[in-house]
Amino acid sequence: MGRIFPLTLALVGIMFFSCTEGTGSIGIPPSNEGLETSVASYNVYSQSLKIDSIKAHSSASYLGSIYDPETNGRLTGNFVTQFSLMEGFKCFPPMDSITSLDGNGRPCCDTVLLQLNFDSYYGDVNTPLKLAIYPLDMNNPLCEDSTYYTNTDLRKYIRPGYENNPIATKVFTAWDRIYGSDPSNTSANSYPSIRIPLPLSEGNRIMDMYWQYLEDNKGLAGDEHVNRNFDDSYNFIRNVMPGYYAEIINGEGVMVRVFVDALYLIYKARVFNDSIVEETSSYTVFAGTSEVIQSCQFSQSDVASLVADQSCTWLKSPTGICTELTLPIDEIFSGSHQNDSLSRVELMLHRYNKEQTGEQFSIPDNLLLVRKSEMNKFFNTNKTPDEVTSFLTTYQSTYNTYTFTNISQLATFINKEREAAVMDYIHNELKIDNPDEEVIAQQMQEWTLRHPDWNKCCLIPVEVTTNTSSGTITSVSHDLSLKSARLVKGTEDNPIRIQVYYTRVTSGS
Repeated sequence: MGRIFPLTLALVGIMFFSCTEGTGSIGIPPSNEGLETSVASYNVYSQSLKIDSIKAHSSASYLGSIYDPETNGRLTGNFVTQFSLMEGFKCFPPMDSITSLDGNGRPCCDTVLLQLNFDSYYGDVNTPLKLAIYPLDMNNPLCEDSTYYTNTDLRKYIRPGYENNPIATKVFTAWDRIYGSDPSNTSANSYPSIRIPLPLSEGNRIMDMYWQYLEDNKGLAGDEHVNRNFDDSYNFIRNVMPGYYAEIINGEGVMVRVFVDALYLIYKARVFNDSIVEETSSYTVFAGTSEVIQSCQFSQSDVASLVADQSCTWLKSPTGICTELTLPIDEIFSGSHQNDSLSRVELMLHRYNKEQTGEQFSIPDNLLLVRKSEMNKFFNTNKTPDEVTSFLTTYQSTYNTYTFTNISQLATFINKEREAAVMDYIHNELKIDNPDEEVIAQQMQEWTLRHPDWNKCCLIPVEVTTNTSSGTITSVSHDLSLKSARLVKGTEDNPIRIQVYYTRVTSGS
């Protein structure tokens, strides 16, 4: 970026004039210097792009099967869940206080429930779907340091021998409700939830392993444990409860957003109440949290027709169609603007209204603008927008647009990156210390051909999480909900226009 004097920097945004109009100084410049400002617009071209790898770790899971009117095909959502265990957590009351006993007089469960709480749905609330639950394999666990995608084959993590033998099935609708957080509660506060009864053996095995854990570690400090099965989530998942795979096996017409899932082990136990011993229904709950794996898998009919659509570009989730932009970096930094500084670069994208036919998905709320070459790294390393190579914006319903008000740092970064790479190649590979302009121009052209994505960025629907007290963005992930939008396509005949505002320091007379 060219020099910007501190005294005049704050005045940059006050006045702008067209390149075709006269420009003059603003404010009170130094004795022999002035500040000129100008504005120009350039063409941006766009196309739809299919994202093959969408990171599936999110704050919610999706379960269901719907007809997608935009692809004329079926979209199905399944997911896997693990359960976390807090360090030092006492899973069950003392063994001798549990009054639910099996035929051998050993404490056991009366009921085992997998509970899926959902906060929203798409489709017909009364449509029944059939769900199957499969146990996961302890010897092939989903690992915290691995990345799972929406096209990952989750079935390969099912416990051997159960691939075609679910331990439970359930027919449900989006109308299903429970009362309160306790499955045995009958209070009036209801919310949507799917409850799947599991075999008692699933809970009894956990109980037995817990009593063995206590016996093996009796009198030992935590760092001395010889049995670590219930020390933490890592050991719990690998040795006790690796989790479950939930799969839709029949039906179509609804998709629910599961925001909390939990495994309830319900039993009877003795408790003291004012020195009176009473028998009461109790439960132990293991919850799926963000600290362990919650991963979705989506299967979708071919979306090639949408990617090939020349009338617009698409934003579509969770099937992963984004809009690719080609930024006019050469034009922005060419001609009379080679040594100018960018004070603002504004990009506005217009959305087409939806056709009023069939079911309609909602509009993406948040869009991430990120360099195409950095897209996978951004999500896989859990980055947040840095306002240099990645930016966020929200949908503006008043104007039916998405606007990035200032991506000047992105344009400058891309231009400087290319310049540095070309000069590095000339110096270190060609061994030319003082190249002339012709050499630089030739190598610039050849470098550009070798790096076709150098000036390309992607627009991606995302889900944004912020700190409730500070408003700081804490995470940005792929939006896995049902969203879509059609944007005006930038073509040779009808390009998208990007507005560039320049400043230039000039010498006075």
